[in-house]
Amino acid sequence: MAKVNFKNDNLTVDAPAGKSIKEVCDENGSSIPFGCRNGVCGTCLSTITKGKHNLRPAEENEKATLEGFGAQAPDKRLICQCKMGDKNEEVEIENP
Repeated sequence: MAKVNFKNDNLTVDAPAGKSIKEVCDENGSSIPFGCRNGVCGTCLSTITKGKHNLRPAEENEKATLEGFGAQAPDKRLICQCKMGDKNEEVEIENP
């Protein structure tokens, strides 16, 4: 099973393949802020500092929001839209 490291919280937790990072945050008390939870407000915009290849690719809705915020860099993601991939690789997230 892969792990998610919430860098700002000094918190590392297990996350199975396919699980949404939003759910992982809710279940484990991460400090990542959420607004709409639908990928349009940008509140949860964060940097994936490690293991970005173990997240499923961004879908069109997320891509459009990232583009609107000028955050198309491959390490920028909307955490409410991220799901764990199938690799057993740690994902590290840093929020502003």
